[in-house]
Amino acid sequence: MTRQAVSLAWPPADASELRSFPRRTLPPERRLWRVVRRGRGPWWFGSSGGGRFDLPEPNGTCYLADDELAALLEAVGPDRKGGGISTRFFTDRRIHRLQVPGARSLADLTSRRCAGFGITLEVHTVVPYDRTRAWALGLHRAGAEGLLYLARHDPGGGRGFALFGTAGERKSWRRGRALTIAPRLIERLAGECGVEVIKVPRLDELRLLEPPAQRTR
Repeated sequence: MTRQAVSLAWPPADASELRSFPRRTLPPERRLWRVVRRGRGPWWFGSSGGGRFDLPEPNGTCYLADDELAALLEAVGPDRKGGGISTRFFTDRRIHRLQVPGARSLADLTSRRCAGFGITLEVHTVVPYDRTRAWALGLHRAGAEGLLYLARHDPGGGRGFALFGTAGERKSWRRGRALTIAPRLIERLAGECGVEVIKVPRLDELRLLEPPAQRTR
């Protein structure tokens, strides 16, 4: 195989072959983070196929991160244009500090033992998502309640958690604290990650220019 081809294997057709896949327990006391649009609940299990590890209906996948900066980078990633992000992005969103209601057994995509199953680091970055969604479905069928993976948009190695569950919003789970995205976190995004934050001026800060005078003949 050429080194320029995708080396991430497809999962086996028989999910029972994944029963020995490495696992990691996510305890309920572990603090997790998720950035969502203002007014939306944090526990959304998506099945649209727009997420890397989305399960098909009737199931879905909810994505979280192990720290607030990784969660912000994952949210900012698709919207960043030319390395910058508008301040409006932050005012339109909230960051939730969350905990799962009970321990969950996750398939650990960060373990070296994954290599024996055909997993490479491409599972965290490859596009499109057809192979990674196939892996999510296979591991779900093998009994995994979610995945531990590397956050694609965090070069510093932030960890992501993809939890499996029934598609839609989980309103019965505790929503945690919905926090405004604080200036200190935005400063970390700029200082530690080099992401330019572009201020959108208020209307009263704009100066309207007079149109040039028309020449008369």
